[in-house]
Amino acid sequence: MKKVFLQLIVMLISTSAFSQLNVENFSYGTPTATTADSLTNPAFGGSAWRRHSGTGNPITYKGTSLSFPGYASSNIGGSVGFKFLTASAEDANRSIIPYTSGQVYISFLLNMSNAGGTTADYFFFLMDTSAITSFRARHYIKSGSVANTFNIGINKGSAATPVYSPTNYALDSTLLVVVKYSFHPTANDTVYTFIFPAGSTIPTTEPAPTLVTTDITTADIVTLNAVGIRQGTIGTMIGTIDGIRVSNSWANSPLPVKFISFDAQTNDDGATVLNWSTSSEINNKGFEIESSNNGKEFKTIGFVSGAGNSNSVNRYQFQVTENFGSYYRLKQIDFDGQSNYSEIVSVKGSDDEIQFSPNPFSDNIQISTKQEINLIEVIDMTGKVIISKNPEANQFNLNTTELLSGIYFIKIYNSENVILKRIIKSN
Repeated sequence: MKKVFLQLIVMLISTSAFSQLNVENFSYGTPTATTADSLTNPAFGGSAWRRHSGTGNPITYKGTSLSFPGYASSNIGGSVGFKFLTASAEDANRSIIPYTSGQVYISFLLNMSNAGGTTADYFFFLMDTSAITSFRARHYIKSGSVANTFNIGINKGSAATPVYSPTNYALDSTLLVVVKYSFHPTANDTVYTFIFPAGSTIPTTEPAPTLVTTDITTADIVTLNAVGIRQGTIGTMIGTIDGIRVSNSWANSPLPVKFISFDAQTNDDGATVLNWSTSSEINNKGFEIESSNNGKEFKTIGFVSGAGNSNSVNRYQFQVTENFGSYYRLKQIDFDGQSNYSEIVSVKGSDDEIQFSPNPFSDNIQISTKQEINLIEVIDMTGKVIISKNPEANQFNLNTTELLSGIYFIKIYNSENVILKRIIKSN
């Protein structure tokens, strides 16, 4: 049955909050490659994640991350793996900023390697920690209608039959899932799910949902204050979750502080000037300016305060007072300490000196420069060189079929300088 009132003080606290945000990028360091790699191990996520059910067979902490171009928590930190077994397995939850009204958006990346069969079970849910078994917005997995695919289903709670996606999603491909829990003061709460397959562009405004469920027989959440990951005993599902973001704003859950532009220029006095702009900011404390001589190792050389919360265009400038290096990037920092990086720009080499086509790319990149290319390196987000070629030509077709989808940096060496650009691989 629907709750009809809340304590006045709770209503005042919840309605006064503005664009609150939680982020879980699973940035817990290096795994041990042993059974100690449990999400609830105090050495990793154990200070935040707690087991509430099951024994043994932990949710596994991984050192690698999932990527989805344009997503704020793409390719950051690590990730966690879950699987369904006939034996008992660990289930865990993490507290979030509590919500009692309005809209709550919970986004995460999902990659399934085994769909588990035609009998579905749920793996992700929302909860009120005062009712440890009252799991809401349950998300289910089952095999799709064709081989090597799966379907996602949702229900509000155990009393309702899940509603499944009309689309089959490919195994071993990363999806972006956005869950919306909508509190209603006089009606039943509603759960929505938005699913974006690999290669999708994240819309800047809320689109029509992929799935919707309202269940009048299941009680509503009084206080939404935790997210949970479950490992069941039905089927053989195996998957990875990464980049959980929680907010009361569509623009802040799946989307980051949005950069419009970022460039490095030399002024009339010969000094380097960095200019950048954003179209929206939520909880933005500011930007650390970082420089590098080689495009890999960066150091902080300054700080510029952000706008905090803004839905209008903000323009920023920073003048480099010393010769710190040729490469620059911005580390955007939230008030809660979470951070994201901008692309890397170089004061040497403008857009007309090197051209890439296309970007984002799929299997090949056509590279064209004014000078002969001596060396091409493709570098992943950890700084590891994935591809190295010596074209000794002005134009070169770079085959990238061996790369997974995600964000990379391409480094071009010629006789005068080194140019570094960010590139995005999509399916």
